[in-house]
Amino acid sequence: MRTIFTRSAIILLWLVLIFCVLYWPKYQVEKHEQNSLNVFVWGDILEPTIVADFEKETGIKLNLSYYSSNEELIVKLKATKGEGYDLIIPSDYAVNILIKEDLLKPLDRNKFTYWDTLNPNLLNQYFDPNNHYSIPFEWELYGFGIDKDYFAEHPTKPSWGMIFNPDTVHYKLVMNNDPIEAIEFASFYLYGPLDHLGPSQAEEIKRLLVKQRPWVAAYANFRGDYFLATKNVSLVVASSSYIFRSKRQFDFMGFIVPEEGSFLTIENFCIPKPSKKEQLTYKFINYLCSPKSVGAHFNTFGQFPSAQHPLDILSKDEEATKYIFSSPEDFKNYHFIRNILPEDEIRDIWVAVKNGDF
Repeated sequence: MRTIFTRSAIILLWLVLIFCVLYWPKYQVEKHEQNSLNVFVWGDILEPTIVADFEKETGIKLNLSYYSSNEELIVKLKATKGEGYDLIIPSDYAVNILIKEDLLKPLDRNKFTYWDTLNPNLLNQYFDPNNHYSIPFEWELYGFGIDKDYFAEHPTKPSWGMIFNPDTVHYKLVMNNDPIEAIEFASFYLYGPLDHLGPSQAEEIKRLLVKQRPWVAAYANFRGDYFLATKNVSLVVASSSYIFRSKRQFDFMGFIVPEEGSFLTIENFCIPKPSKKEQLTYKFINYLCSPKSVGAHFNTFGQFPSAQHPLDILSKDEEATKYIFSSPEDFKNYHFIRNILPEDEIRDIWVAVKNGDF
């Protein structure tokens, strides 16, 4: 009897060892995967120290991958049906496209611990009217980075005429290199906010952009602040974050928004529909919008936070504070960039601009 018991114990021990050898690695992998998040974001939107602190404090592993444009994000989510991603941060118009493609999961606003601190002006926008699928993270304005030394000697009313009016422009400038944005800005200068353009309006915009070309030292989306910092130009058309980052190093740099109004972009948290890790994702979103995180992100990247509670830890920048706390009246003059022409017409205009063809 004793021999049978001993043999049974040995066999059971071997079975346990075999089970561990075969299944323990798989269990560890599954456990690791269950305590991780796959995050697909812009390359310059998450502060590395905050990511590291979150992983250390929570034990949740963040697997980060990056896209360089909203179009790249949209294409990849369409191709995968959203599989493999737990959190994305698309811009306003991209949210609208992803909603229409049924690729986003509805959000539970009760899970957001900072909801009451959100800037109400950023909520209920056209791309997600009731914020069922998105919640704003950061935002920025388009405007002009300027050489304050130059404009102190040449006072000029903040206006889109500073880049389009030949009676005003007596300096070199950097124009953004995105044809959709450039056409939108030119259209706004000529006609105010419009949803679409007719043939004659499109022709006028082409003429305006071609006439502007001799004043343009460069067409650039990401190097405009360099031209300004080296005083090769007096003005650069840029989003606020690039200028606010650079002007901390150069006292002569400033940022202004045309009095007629301008354009904004909002980066938003969204959860792809197939994700089954909402609990971890909400925890990460709440962490990113904590006072410590918001302050660190603004100081590193210069984008305006959607949460308004951390003013005391932001850089002491009166200009930034003014825009972060823009009034509802101010926001009425901030518009979203949209495609107001078909792609082929946009391409034809931009080719003409770059070639200098009337």
